[in-house]
Amino acid sequence: MRTPLTLLVLLASPLLAAQTVWKWVDDQGVTHYSDRPVPGAAQMELNVPAGADTSMAPPPAASARTSASTPSQQTPPADYYRDFDIWRPSAEETLSNTGGQVTVSVRIEPALAPGHSIFLYLDGRVQEGFPGNAQEFQLTDVPRGEHTVVAVIVDARGQRIRETDPVRFYVRQTSIAQPPVGPALRPRRPSGG
Repeated sequence: MRTPLTLLVLLASPLLAAQTVWKWVDDQGVTHYSDRPVPGAAQMELNVPAGADTSMAPPPAASARTSASTPSQQTPPADYYRDFDIWRPSAEETLSNTGGQVTVSVRIEPALAPGHSIFLYLDGRVQEGFPGNAQEFQLTDVPRGEHTVVAVIVDARGQRIRETDPVRFYVRQTSIAQPPVGPALRPRRPSGG
């Protein structure tokens, strides 16, 4: 009985390829999966048929980032980054009539170490679709109101290395219900007479 089972396992193993997936549960208890490391996520190895076209396959940029970090490389210490902050938008800034588009810019010194990635969180949710070495994030569909952004540096294993202080900003969209007001918009009084 053992021989046929062992033979079956040996024949099937070249047909399977390992796929790395990251799994985490958010504050609402919803389970998420990603092909990129996310702070606080657990790394999982999935066996998928070799040559299968999976939607979880990491994009070439992500593969290059994670494969750039090999065990033989030295991991920089936690205090490696002298400067890491969000400089745009500035703290307590009000952005008016942006159409929901907000640019977030990060300053980092020295440059991002090999195997490290930057993730941006808007109101506690990680923003997907940006390369791991991005220092400028063009956000879309940001609703009016108060928002907070935080940038996080993670290593190839998904461990947090450093994070910025949170930056609170406001998006204001004028409308008929809330027209702009102020001294510059008041009608001028006729002079003389």
